[in-house]
Amino acid sequence: MFAKVLFPVIMTEHTEQIVNCVGGLAKNGVKEVLLFHVISISEEMNSNTSRKYDEEILKKWKILLEETGMKVSYKIVTGIPWIEILDTAEKGKFSFIMIGSHGSSFLDRVLIGSVTENVVHHSSRPIFIYKLKKEMGKKEGFFCEDVFSRILYVTDFSETSEKCIPYIQKMMIKTKQKLTILHVQDMRNLKHVAPEKIEEFNKLDLERLDGLRKKFSAFGFKNVMSLLSTGYSISEILNYARTEEATIIVLGRKGKSNIKEMLMGGVAQTIVHKSEVPVFLVEENK
Repeated sequence: MFAKVLFPVIMTEHTEQIVNCVGGLAKNGVKEVLLFHVISISEEMNSNTSRKYDEEILKKWKILLEETGMKVSYKIVTGIPWIEILDTAEKGKFSFIMIGSHGSSFLDRVLIGSVTENVVHHSSRPIFIYKLKKEMGKKEGFFCEDVFSRILYVTDFSETSEKCIPYIQKMMIKTKQKLTILHVQDMRNLKHVAPEKIEEFNKLDLERLDGLRKKFSAFGFKNVMSLLSTGYSISEILNYARTEEATIIVLGRKGKSNIKEMLMGGVAQTIVHKSEVPVFLVEENK
């Protein structure tokens, strides 16, 4: 289970969505959360009323989240937001950072803001990226209680992908959870590879996938399935997320060394923007 979560609060009209998701994580073992708000230096110089207003909002959310039984605290500092967030994440021994993300269009990526982009790019801590919904309907109360019910674990068998494994273990809350392990043989890497060599790769990858399936079964997962696919990584991952009705995608930020490393890094970044479900991103050691 995850013990302690850092929630960088960026005041927008959508922030309460993330608050309600954080509340739902209490049923997934989260015991403690820090609501962390950074006021930029320019904001601090322009107005003193902003801090008072922000503190009132944080107090309200603190009381709300405490109803779940979690230990909740809040902190307001002044500085460069993404730097303060990363510094706090490193010093506080948090299980992961919780942030929100919009959709895949250029405008949505602008709306995400440089703060979130910089945190995702530079953090050495895992990041839970909640996908903000434009329309929430009449849904009230906490959600994300079942966010770990159908996990899609994307692996390229690299060390970074292996670092996802202990975090997936911590996501195991109920025996009925479904875990799908997916490896994609990317077409861009196979253009000039002989058919017999591809067959050899497939055999090796199937053995690796079966090894992972057995490992997770030994951890206690009752419903584990492994998939080997050939295609373009991004479209294949998003397609399987839909067909398997995944509630979260787990993957490492970077893959193997040399030019292929850029491929997996780019895949992770694109999945963060295009996925319709939350993404749990595990960074390589920096």
